Amino acid sequence: MGDSFIKELLSDREGQKLYFREDLIFEVAEAICRVMDEKGVSKAQLAEIAGVSKSNITQLLSGDQNMRLTTIADLLFALDARLKVTAVPIQIEMDDILDSTVSVAQNDWTWVGNLPAESSSYEAVQKQEADELAKAA
Repeated sequence: MGDSFIKELLSDREGQKLYFREDLIFEVAEAICRVMDEKGVSKAQLAEIAGVSKSNITQLLSGDQNMRLTTIADLLFALDARLKVTAVPIQIEMDDILDSTVSVAQNDWTWVGNLPAESSSYEAVQKQEADELAKAA
């Protein structure tokens, strides 16, 4: 069911735009959560360090509230980290997404981007993305 929903969503430009918008929000929130996990920082601690309320952190990380780039930078700075951004052609991403949805359906496994969910080191994620981009170029 999920596989056909994603294929249907990606079948037109408006659906693709929606998918990639939500995917970016998810990736950013996950990146912040990974850093928090690696550093052993709770939402309450991040809120205190960043000077915002815990409920604000919860809303931001749930994807329910639109994060500004300055907010993302501030939260990561509070964690002594920064976000590295790489743009890739949509067609390459769509091919990977469709391949991943088939893998998920066949393996009953939860994927985050192109990485298994158990991958937790954001340095490893960045290295893998750089390697994949180098291969694609």
